[in-house]
Amino acid sequence: MTRLAMSSFEMILRVFRRFEDATRGRRILRDVVISGIGASLFWIAVVGCAGRPGAPPENAQFLDAPPQLYPDYVDVVVPANIAPLNFDVCEDGEDVATYVWASEDGKAVGKPLFSFSGSEVRFPLSRWKKVLRDNAGKTLLVSVYATREGKRLRFKDAKIVVSPDKIDPYVSYRLVGPGYERFSDLALWTRNIENFRERAIFRARLVNERTCVNCHTFQDRRTENFFFHTRLVQGGSVFVEDGAKTSKRDLKAEGLDGGCSYAAWRPNSKHVAFTVNDTRQLFHLKSLDRIDVLDTFSDLYLYDVARNILTPVTPPGDDQLETYPNWSQDGAYLYYSSAKNPGFTTSRNDVESRRMETSELRTKFKYDVMRVAFDEKTGRFGKPELVYDASGQGKSALFPRVSPDGKTLLFTLTDHGCFPIWYRDSDLWSLNLETGEARSLDEINSPEEPDSYHSWDSSGRWIVFSSRRDDGSYTRLYFSHFNDDQTFSRPVMLPQKAPVKTLETLRSYNIPEFTVEPVRVSQRRLFKEAKLDPSERARLVR
Repeated sequence: MTRLAMSSFEMILRVFRRFEDATRGRRILRDVVISGIGASLFWIAVVGCAGRPGAPPENAQFLDAPPQLYPDYVDVVVPANIAPLNFDVCEDGEDVATYVWASEDGKAVGKPLFSFSGSEVRFPLSRWKKVLRDNAGKTLLVSVYATREGKRLRFKDAKIVVSPDKIDPYVSYRLVGPGYERFSDLALWTRNIENFRERAIFRARLVNERTCVNCHTFQDRRTENFFFHTRLVQGGSVFVEDGAKTSKRDLKAEGLDGGCSYAAWRPNSKHVAFTVNDTRQLFHLKSLDRIDVLDTFSDLYLYDVARNILTPVTPPGDDQLETYPNWSQDGAYLYYSSAKNPGFTTSRNDVESRRMETSELRTKFKYDVMRVAFDEKTGRFGKPELVYDASGQGKSALFPRVSPDGKTLLFTLTDHGCFPIWYRDSDLWSLNLETGEARSLDEINSPEEPDSYHSWDSSGRWIVFSSRRDDGSYTRLYFSHFNDDQTFSRPVMLPQKAPVKTLETLRSYNIPEFTVEPVRVSQRRLFKEAKLDPSERARLVR
C-alpha cells in the first residue's frame, strides 16, 4: 500500500476510535465501514501502482516491428471526438509497459501522456478527451516494452494521427446472433461514438419470439424521421415522424407479391424509396460462403409518407431485379443496383424445385449500378442510366452509397449475387463520378474476409463499414477517413471498453448508419406501435 493510502487509512481509524464507548450497534457499523474503506484504499493503491510503470527504460533493445495490438490501432487516423481506443497488447513476454506520447517531427516530446503496466490498456475518458483536443491535427506515439529471456525490448512506435475532422457522434446498427432464424435476440441499437454509451432502439423479442426487425433508415442522418421493418409475426413498418409522431403501416398493397424491404429516405422530402421483393435463401455445408440470399423478383417503389401512397419507380414485373436504393444528397437522383433475372420460373410452393433452381442459378446474378433522376414537382422519375457496368466484367456491384458532395460513389463488388455480407471475395470499391475512374479500396479491404455494408457520415470525411476480418464469422464495425487524395486511411474498429469481449460477444453488427443526434423516441413507444394488429395499421393507398 502506498504511503498516501496508508496515511489516509490511519487518519480514518483515529476518527473512529473516538467513538470506542458507543453502543454495540455503532461499533459493528464502525467495523464494517472501516473494513470497506480499508479494502477500497488497498485496491486503489494496487490499481494505481499497476497503472504506472515508471520511467521508460533508456537502454532497451529496439525491434523494427510494431507491437501486436487488439484491436489493431497501429498507424491509424482517428477523429478528434472518438471514444478511448482501449486495446490489449498481444505480445509474449513479461513486464509489459505502454507509453503514449505527444510528438513533433516524428519524435516523442515531453513526458508521457499516459503510461500503463500490463497488457491491458484502458484510457480514462476525461483525460483521453483532453489529449485529443490538445493534439488535433497532430500525431500520438504509442511505445510498447516487454521483457523476453531477460532482455528488455522496445517495439517500433505505433502512430495514431488525430484528425481535426470530427465524425458524426452516433451510429445505429442491427445486432444479429448466430441463431438468428429464431429471431428472439434481434434488436436495433445505437451507440455514442464519443464514449461507450449504447442503448437498444427496438428489441424484436418484446413483440414476439418469431418477430424479425431489419432495414432501418434515417432521413439525412437525423432522427426526427426514421423507420424500420418488422417481419413475420405482427410484421409491418414502424415510422417516426417529426421526432414525436409514431405509426405502424402496412406497406404491402394489393397485387404486390412481396412486402417492402431495403429502403432509403429522401434527404429533403417525405419520400422513401423501397424495394418490393421475394427472397430465397440457400445454406451451404461445405462452402466458406455459407449463405446465398437471392431475389426471385425485386422492383423499386416510391412511398409518399405524408399521403400514404406507393408508386412504381421502374416498370413492375419486368425481368430486371432492382435493389438497394440510395439518394444523392440533393435528392435529384436515386441510385440502385439492378440485374437481369437469370431465369427463375418455378412456383414458390414447390420446395424441392425452388431448392434445385436456386442452387443452379445462384452464381448467375450480376448487378450493375444504375441511377434515375427524380422531379419533386411532378413526382416522376426519368429514364434509368448505367453508372457502373459490373455485369460486363462478370461481377456484381451492390450497396451504392453516394458521398454528401455527390462526387464519389462507394459500392461493394463481388463475383455474383446480391447479399455480399457472406461472400469472402466481397470488397469495397469507389467510383469517381466526375472522371468515371473506379478502383478497389485495397488500403481498407481485408485480404480474405468480406468487407461490405458501408455509410458516409454527414461531413463526407468518414465512412463506417462492416467486416468479418477478425474471425471470419461475425461482422464488426470499422471507420476510415477519406483523404484529400481520394484514398482512405487504415481502418479503426469501433472502440470498446473491453476489446477482447467483442470476440466473446457472438453478435454481428449489420447495416451501420450514422446520425448526428441520438434517437430520442422511447423503445416503449416503438414497442407499442409494433404490437398493433394488422387491422389497426394505416392502410396503404396505391
